[in-house]
Amino acid sequence: MMKKFSAGITISALVLGSMAVATGAVQAYDKAGYGFAASHFLNAKDLPKEFASKPGATVSIGDSMRQGSFLCASPGPDDGSIPNSFNLAPSVLNANASYNEKNKSVSLWINVNQYRSNTAAEKAFAKLGKDIKKCDGSYSGASTDEDGTSYPYTLGVTSGKIPAVTVAGVESVYTNQNANNAAVGNPAAYLSDTYTIFTLLNDVIISTQTSTETALDLTPGQKKALEQVANRMVTTWAS
Repeated sequence: MMKKFSAGITISALVLGSMAVATGAVQAYDKAGYGFAASHFLNAKDLPKEFASKPGATVSIGDSMRQGSFLCASPGPDDGSIPNSFNLAPSVLNANASYNEKNKSVSLWINVNQYRSNTAAEKAFAKLGKDIKKCDGSYSGASTDEDGTSYPYTLGVTSGKIPAVTVAGVESVYTNQNANNAAVGNPAAYLSDTYTIFTLLNDVIISTQTSTETALDLTPGQKKALEQVANRMVTTWAS
C-alpha cells in the first residue's frame, strides 16, 4: 500500500557509484538535478543495524508527476468501508531508493519530493500535516473485484509529530498504518505494519519508511532506527 512512490513519474537513467538507477524514456532530462538526487541517498554502510543491507541501492528518478506520493487512507464518506486516499502535492522531481535488506522481515524505502521553491515545499508540508490527521482511526470494510469476490480488510492509522527529527525548528510528522487484508480464494492475506516519517528540508519533503509486510508489528527499536535514517538523510541531502 505504501510502496507506490513512483506512480505517474517519467523515469530517467543514471548510474552513479553503487547506485543502480531505473531507466526509461524522458521528455525533459535535468542532468544536474538527477545527478544530485542519485548521489545523495544513503548507502548501505550508512544504515543502522536494524536495516543492514547488501551494498548498493535501486534509485528511481522522475521529472514530472501527475499526482504526489501516497500519504495515507481514511474511511470513505458513506459507510466507512471505502477508503479515501491522500497524496502529497505534486512535485517537480521525485526520487526514491530501495535497499536489499539482510533481514527480510523489514523493508526500507526513502523518497524525496522536490518542489519549485522553499515556499512551495512549506505549503505542501503544511497540507500534509492536515491530511494525515484525517486518516487517524481504526476501521474495517471490504473491497470487491469485477467478478464479485469480496476482500475484507481492517486498517488502523495513527499520526503525530516527531521532535527527534527536527529541521530548522520544524518537527517531522509520521503515519503508522497497520493493515490486515483477509485472504479470499487465491490471493494471499495482506498484512503489514508500516511507519513513515515525513521531513521538510528547504525545497524538498523527504519520507523514510519501514514496513514489516507480515502480521508482526514494528518494534520500538525499529521505529527509533527509522528516525536515525531520517536524520542521516537530512545530513546527506544537505551536503
